[in-house]
Amino acid sequence: MKLSDKIVRLRKSNGMSQEELADKLGVSRQAISRWEMGTAMPDATNILQLSRLFQVTTDYLLNDEYQSDNDLPKVKEVKTDGIHQIMIFLITLEVMVLIIQFMSVMILQNIFFGVLSFIPFIAMVGGFEYAYQKKANEQNERTVQFRKRFYKVSAWLGTYFPVRLLVSALVHFYPRPINSLALECVIAVLYLMTATFITLEIEKRHLSKN
Repeated sequence: MKLSDKIVRLRKSNGMSQEELADKLGVSRQAISRWEMGTAMPDATNILQLSRLFQVTTDYLLNDEYQSDNDLPKVKEVKTDGIHQIMIFLITLEVMVLIIQFMSVMILQNIFFGVLSFIPFIAMVGGFEYAYQKKANEQNERTVQFRKRFYKVSAWLGTYFPVRLLVSALVHFYPRPINSLALECVIAVLYLMTATFITLEIEKRHLSKN
């Protein structure tokens, strides 16, 4: 497969137009068109940019005998494993925060520590989004899917105790005493509704961008 065909294939598989690819590489749309038609070749700097943007090696781009990324299994395996490791690490941290929240609210029954324990969760999500946006020029379909999965998991791990604390605070303004079992049911229903709504919104936004 020729370099021109590979550029077309990579661009389309990542859902980019020629204009979008040109913006990311800092070249004109006409330059992209000439590369894809095979009437011109990207220079060394552009080859490196294409390699980083589409997460493929320069060997794959420059060697016609490589027909697809599957010809470079070791490279793909390392990249995939790296993403999975980051995902596992982030989810592990979120679970640890969830355990701290459980101990603060359910065992120690300390609302202040419960609220305080949510700060690391917010910082973690904010740090992830900052790092993602900082590497915006290197995004591909794999990293976009990773971001979507991260936020879906975060929605289910991070919304229970905020919902619980909010309902518990509102109960104080309710004129009648509430049965503890009924209160737990209300919290569970509101948590499921909130997490499901956030998950659906994440999926909706992802589909609209595609």
